[in-house]
Order: sequence, then C-alpha cells, then structure tokens
Amino acid sequence: MERLVNLSIVIIAGAAEMAVAEAIAHVINLDHRNVGITPVAPKIPEPGVIYCPLMLDLPDTFPAIYRHCRDRLTQRAWVETTLNYPTGEGDLWLPVIWTAKGPLYGEAITSHPTPTQPFHLKDQQRQPLYALAYQLLRHYEAIPSVYLLKFALGEQDIIFDRLLPFPNPAALASVGVQIPDLLTCHWLCLSNQPIRDVVISGGVGGSDRVPAPIRS
Repeated sequence: MERLVNLSIVIIAGAAEMAVAEAIAHVINLDHRNVGITPVAPKIPEPGVIYCPLMLDLPDTFPAIYRHCRDRLTQRAWVETTLNYPTGEGDLWLPVIWTAKGPLYGEAITSHPTPTQPFHLKDQQRQPLYALAYQLLRHYEAIPSVYLLKFALGEQDIIFDRLLPFPNPAALASVGVQIPDLLTCHWLCLSNQPIRDVVISGGVGGSDRVPAPIRS
C-alpha cells in the first residue's frame, strides 16, 4: 500500500462499531500514520483530514450519502416506487466496493447464525441485485467507499432492506476470506488508491467488475 505522509485519519465510531474501527485502524497502520478514533464528528470537517465515519449520526456538513442512508423510510420508498423492488426486513448483505472507476461486487454475507462469507447466489439472483445496488448508488451520487446493501431473497424477487455507506460488523466476515478484505477495500477507497479486483481466497466465488444490466 502507498504510504500517505503528513495526513491525519479520523475514524468516527460508537461502541457498536468499535471492532470495525479497530480493524480499520490496523489496516491503516498506526505506526506510520496519525490515526484517531472518536465517537464525535466535527461540525465542520477539517481540510487535510481523511474521515472514516462508521455511523450515520453525522452533521449535514458531511457528504449527503450519510444523510440519505440515515433516512431508511425514504430510501425504501424510492426503491419501491422508482425501481419496483419490494422492501422488507433482510438477513443478507451485498458488499459493493464503489471505486472512482466503478463498482466491484463482493460475495454476499449471511448474518445467521453468525456473519459468514461467501453466501452463494444464483446468477438469476445476482443480476437484479447488482442492478438495484448500482441504480441506488448512482441515484445518491455515491462517493468512493465500501457499501453494504441489506436484502432478503423472496420466492421470485430481491427484497430490499437498507443501504449502509461503510463496513459494519458483518464486514469482518471478509477478513481471511476475501482478498482484499472489505476493511482494506474501504481504506483504499477513502485514500483514492486503486482496487483491481476482489476474489474469495482459494478461488471460491469472485466478483464482477462492471454493473449488471439495468432492470426495466
């Protein structure tokens, strides 16, 4: 990884996100960068600082994607009325690594009984799921980040739950499984470093480099 000098990184996390915050701090490498973890976001982000929020309760001076993801009801309503997907409670997560050059889709993660990756999807499930994620992130003018889309599998449809603009504890399931794991991917996105591909260790599963066709 390229070393960025004279740069401060602030990870914003509450108690529930502390395991993810500590894992990302480890990725950034505390010995070579000025990394801090705080439960409080500044009202106005300071220049020359990379912020890594792991929570949605942020001032509106932060990028609008956090505000959009905080409003779960509006998010669901837009998916239902504009994209024609049903909504409801989900138990699966789709990782979307949104880079400056486009999205990479990681293997799905199941929440039960504990977060586990990969959860294998059929091709006919992947295509509408990728289309949903791509359209939603384009609509929100997503910034480079690792996003997690929560969903469920219906008998015939993908059921949308919500979108998060950062890795949550479920993303820890990728450590030692996905290369690079989601925490490393998140740091590479925040620091504008390239990600060429994501694969499952041992050659099981994989990811797509381009968005799926848009569902009409």
